[in-house]
Amino acid sequence: MVVSRWHRERYLSSLHKVSPGTWWMVAAASSFVLMAAAAKMMPALSSLEMVFGRSVLSVAITAWMMKRVKAPAGTFKAKRPMLLFLRAVFGMAGLVCYLEAIGRIPFGTAVTIYNLTPVFAAIVGLLFLGEKISKRQAISILIGIGGVALIKGFSSEVTWPGVTFALGTAFFSAVAYTLVRALKATEHSLTIVMAFPLVSIPLTIMFGGWNFRMPEGMEWFWLVALGLATQSGQVCLTHALGYHSASWATQIGFIGVVIAMLLGIVLGDGLPGAAQIGGAALIFWSLLLGQKATSKSASPAKG
Repeated sequence: MVVSRWHRERYLSSLHKVSPGTWWMVAAASSFVLMAAAAKMMPALSSLEMVFGRSVLSVAITAWMMKRVKAPAGTFKAKRPMLLFLRAVFGMAGLVCYLEAIGRIPFGTAVTIYNLTPVFAAIVGLLFLGEKISKRQAISILIGIGGVALIKGFSSEVTWPGVTFALGTAFFSAVAYTLVRALKATEHSLTIVMAFPLVSIPLTIMFGGWNFRMPEGMEWFWLVALGLATQSGQVCLTHALGYHSASWATQIGFIGVVIAMLLGIVLGDGLPGAAQIGGAALIFWSLLLGQKATSKSASPAKG
């Protein structure tokens, strides 16, 4: 009884030590997996139409959230509109690629390839934000990618167009994540979130509005679910990138693969085998190494 109580207190103590940014990123990863699952349930709708529907809902929700926040006048005014525009464009490109990939390759595989984002995020963060990558962080990223590959890997159902879209998702998302981190220094989180739909609505109409059709039956439910999940993911991601570097924050997103693996059971992927369980273990190991590396680099220098 005493031992059990000691373990429980130690576990709760370890949870309190976890950075808020880590919890925000776990929530973001979970939201994006749920978004992908909702999109999988609407094969008849085009990716641009799904982005349009998600964006309309996002404008309404974000406007309501802005109204609820008691902030001084000018709080939500854009300080760097061009950077906000670029963040929205890259974010939209990543979302469209993600939805296209989900429609072409198995659900879990699409989520798996998307989680190569840390590789691109690390490079973009290094080139444009001057974020350094320690040897421990580099090793942890490689271990995480190894776990991702072990969980799902490539199957005969995977097509090159689907892989290309999934890789495009990883690249565009990495750039968008990096821009969000840069914008956090001057912009309110809700301003960054609102920029996405304000840009994506006219762009989706411009590039595919003539093919839009009214959703039918349960498509309405899944479209709203997709919009809510994406909104949640965007808000959580924006908060997370205020705490962590682009490469480490997106590495936490590896946990989305584990969630996708479990959700894949419901969607017909089957029960996880030894490879999936081993891959999950590698992913959590990579998260532990990355967290230690981040904590060490954030520690003040002695002397």
